Amino acid sequence: MKTSGFDAIAIPLVSFSSDQGMGYGAVGGMYLYGAGKEPYAHALSAQVFFSNRGVQSHSLRYDGPRLLGPLRVEGRLDYRRELRSPFFGAGNQSAPEFRGDVNNELYNFDKGTPGFWLRLRGHPFGEEHPLQSYVGYGWRHMRVAAYEKSLLSREKPLGMDGGNMGQLLAGMLWDTRDNESDPREGGVEELSLRISGNATGNRYHYVGLTLSERRYFALTSRLTLAHRMTLDLLFGDVPFYEWSNTGGVNVSEGIGGMNSVRGIERNRFAGNIKAFMNTELRYQAAQFRVFGQPLKLGAVAFMDLGRVWHPGVADGKWWHWHPGVGGGVRFSRRAAVIRMDYAVSTGSGRQRCYVTFGQMF
Repeated sequence: MKTSGFDAIAIPLVSFSSDQGMGYGAVGGMYLYGAGKEPYAHALSAQVFFSNRGVQSHSLRYDGPRLLGPLRVEGRLDYRRELRSPFFGAGNQSAPEFRGDVNNELYNFDKGTPGFWLRLRGHPFGEEHPLQSYVGYGWRHMRVAAYEKSLLSREKPLGMDGGNMGQLLAGMLWDTRDNESDPREGGVEELSLRISGNATGNRYHYVGLTLSERRYFALTSRLTLAHRMTLDLLFGDVPFYEWSNTGGVNVSEGIGGMNSVRGIERNRFAGNIKAFMNTELRYQAAQFRVFGQPLKLGAVAFMDLGRVWHPGVADGKWWHWHPGVGGGVRFSRRAAVIRMDYAVSTGSGRQRCYVTFGQMF
């Protein structure tokens, strides 16, 4: 483990996907190391992204594992704008007539969401104990503009007026991973809670509960089996744009997209209850040096599954899950990981590509 100095990595984002169109921008991270501070003393990451489908996604994130004594301080400031944000209705069998045309205004709306979150995380029983707890607050402003002939205008779910969205966040983790940024053994169990209401600066009153399990098994010196299961439940007056979100330390969207079920259109299936699982077989293919710096090249094969349940709609049989399969490559230097994945939905046969920063889980 490095105890001094810093690492920095940046890559241009020039990509095409049927989710976001032709995109361009950059993503990068900087890691400062210090003695007794693992996996680093400070980390700062940033992203700037635009696409020809009207997507803007800009963010600045900070992570200080021991900034306030034993407390870890994490925060993020971001802005996202989407001229075509997906909306397919609620439930596990939503929009059965959809045939993959994500540019169709029937399945889109216009939104803008500036926001931030701040979180304090600590070890109540000491640094060596696996139990962690955290509290935090998140806020964003949701602007919603529905297209005249869209499914959103037709269904008019709760949340059409948008507004301020404030949430109190709390949770606990049991973390036994051998390495936080690129683990090979151990796991993380997490229970998280988010509460929204007038007192938190939210016009809607609801509660979210997320349970997550991540496990890692070192099969050989080069081969790792990684598995994640997530269950997210929402109760109360839930606006439609929260149907696709999950809570926890690593927030996901779904079902569908690079953070939940790869190969399926982003947020293709949404509802008050979401469940998904991801299995990856990770192989460390090579290790070499570039300009004197150590780099690792890895390969991944994966399978993802997900489904939702929503009150008042038909969700199909209990065994009706949505799968995605594929593979990818990983480039890593210490805590910095670049992820590139190709995935296929075995249900529809449609394909997706993803380029992003950090392991999926």
